[in-house]
Amino acid sequence: MTKPLCQLPAQWLLPSGARLHAQGVCTLARPQLTRGHHARDFRFFEATLLVVTCGTLLVENAAGRWTLEDASRLMAVTKNTQVNVHKAPAPDGAPYTALFLSFAPALITEFHQRYGHLHAPAPALQTCQQTVLDEALNDSLQFCIRGIESPDVSALQQAHRAMGLLLALQERGIVYPRPAPAGLAERLTQLLAKTPEQSWTAALAGRELAVSEATLRRRLADEGVSFSTLLTEIRMHHAMMLLQTTHLGVSQIADACGYRALSRFSMRFKSRFGFSLQDSR
Repeated sequence: MTKPLCQLPAQWLLPSGARLHAQGVCTLARPQLTRGHHARDFRFFEATLLVVTCGTLLVENAAGRWTLEDASRLMAVTKNTQVNVHKAPAPDGAPYTALFLSFAPALITEFHQRYGHLHAPAPALQTCQQTVLDEALNDSLQFCIRGIESPDVSALQQAHRAMGLLLALQERGIVYPRPAPAGLAERLTQLLAKTPEQSWTAALAGRELAVSEATLRRRLADEGVSFSTLLTEIRMHHAMMLLQTTHLGVSQIADACGYRALSRFSMRFKSRFGFSLQDSR
């Protein structure tokens, strides 16, 4: 059973005591970079909208190549899409800035339940798709963003605003696929992503998911997933988001991703993305 959309989002408590907000119906990030970033095989864990407000974003994989260079267009990306990502500041040296808005699976599912009969003519999005960010669409986007950023807007109101944005996208031929019923790997992904800073083990995750460690590992193997690989991927994704959207130091980012040994964290990050956190500052 999916959780009600009106449920208030939880909070991450880091070992240092700092707080970060976990995902509600939507997650909003505002990446800002003073130098170029190149990340290979970056995975979008949720259905996502991207708008570049300054600089250039290039994403590419075997299915195609897509570029955003100004705020006149937006790009929709499906859940679990993997791409090579290239981000560059503006030619005049102004920092790269963007909006990164992702939608929780429960929201996409409810959208299909309510409005699926309206978008039969529009095929579901496969990987990435761009559209013009016209005035009406931008109004829907900004209304949704203001709801996320305002402490006075309830999670239920945020969900209604996000539904309006999804309807505006549908009218322009962009429809995110309906999420499949969550298998064990997907349930594990959602569990780990809520608290990537926790000292997770397969045994602990199994207890949270009401299965034994042996059953967890066996069923993950059946889905072609490794517990340690998935945990590392989630933590590295979280590290990349924190790097691009906060002013946290490297040790704080390591802390927020569950690493107590800074050297091990730095090695994992560089191995995963091809550059070090120190080089990106």
